[in-house]
This record gives sequence, structure tokens and C-alpha cells, in this order.
Amino acid sequence: MHRLPRIAPALLAAVAALAAAQAPDGPDELDRHFPAGSIHAPEDAQRALAEAGAVHERVDAEFEARRHHCADVFFVNHCLNQARAAQRTGEAVVRRVTLEAHELRRHLDAQQTTQSRAEALQHQAEEDRLRPQREAEAQRAAQARAQNAAERERDAVKGEAAARQAQAQAEERRAAQAAAQAHEEQLRPGREGQALEAWRQKQEQAAAYARAKAQDKKDSEQRRAERSAERDAQARGDEAEALRRAAAAAAAAPK
Repeated sequence: MHRLPRIAPALLAAVAALAAAQAPDGPDELDRHFPAGSIHAPEDAQRALAEAGAVHERVDAEFEARRHHCADVFFVNHCLNQARAAQRTGEAVVRRVTLEAHELRRHLDAQQTTQSRAEALQHQAEEDRLRPQREAEAQRAAQARAQNAAERERDAVKGEAAARQAQAQAEERRAAQAAAQAHEEQLRPGREGQALEAWRQKQEQAAAYARAKAQDKKDSEQRRAERSAERDAQARGDEAEALRRAAAAAAAAPK
């Protein structure tokens, strides 16, 4: 769709001020500036209204000046008729230009209204087309939020239950440790006595083992000494027997 030009109010005000500053000298110049059918743009209409307003004020001022002048001439009515005729001629040009400018503005406003309405209808149609999708998306989002909230609530409940269970287990462990410690305290004197008695028995066993080992060593040394003495005695006996035999042999030998 063709979009109508949008003229900023500040720009239109600037155009009006410029037109007022460059206002034509009279209706004839206004007619030359804006001949019939020459107003086509919003800025042209704004400038035409400004110049037409300035010419209207000038026509009224000139009529008042002529009316005062006619009071001093001989043909007063003729003078006034000419002044009124000039006023009507000027007002006719001002009215034509003003009507054309207003007509263009009404036409542009109507086009703008039609365009705005068409855009609004198109926007509404687009909204209507997208509404089911958006409603479905909104419903899915709401369901997702509700599901997430339910999951968070379940997680919170599970977390609380787990925390309670952990606390109960910790309390049970502390109670069991306390009971075990109390039982240990009760059994400690007997165990310490048993440990001391066991240590004494071990010491006695160690001492008895040491005595037995020392006795075994002594017995072994005695047996070794006895065997050595027996070997020495046997050696001496063997040596004496050899000497005896040698002597006997020597005595039996012929001389």
C-alpha cells in the first residue's frame, strides 16, 4: 500500500512562517502563486493557507483604508462601491485558494484515515491469524511453568524428606556412638585388668622361655664337654695301647 507523506508539525510551522514573511502583495500575486489546481502537497496547502491569510488581512486593511478615504471624496457611494468590489475580488481569490488548500488537506486526511484504518485492519487480521498460535504458545508456557513449579515443589519435598532422614541417621549414629562409648567405658576397667594380666603372663612366659633356653644352652655345653672329655680319654687310651704294643713288639724281637 502506498504510504502518504507525513509532514512534521515543526516543518509545517516553518513553512507557514516563511509564507507569512513572503506574503504576496495582493490577490493577483496570490492567484499567480497558486493558480487553480496547483495545490498538490501538504506543504503547498500549508503555505497557501498562510499566504491566503496574509492577503485576507491585507484586503481588509485596504478596504478599511479606502472606506476612510471615501468619506472625504465627493462621490462617496461610488468610492465605496469600488472599495467593496475590490474587496470582493480579493476575497474571492482568497476563498478559492483557501478552499483548495482545505480540500487537499481533507483529501489527504481522508487518505490517511483510510490508510490507518486499512493498516489497523491488516494488523488486526494478522493478530487474529497469530492468536491461535500465540494462545497455544501461552498455554504451553503456562503448562511448562506449572510443571516446573510442581517439579520444584516435589524436589523441595524430597529435599526436606532427605534432610529429615539424614538428620535422623545422624542422630542414630550419634546415639550409637554414645552408647558404644558408654559401653566401652564400662568395659575398660575389666579390659585393662585383663590386659595387665595378659602382659604379666607374657612376661612370665618370656622369662620361663629365657630360663629354658639358658638351661638348654648349659646342658648342650655340658654334653659337648663330656663328649670332648670322652674323646680325649679315648685318644689317650688309644695312644697308650699303641705304646704298649710297640714295647711288646720291641721286646719280642730277636736280639
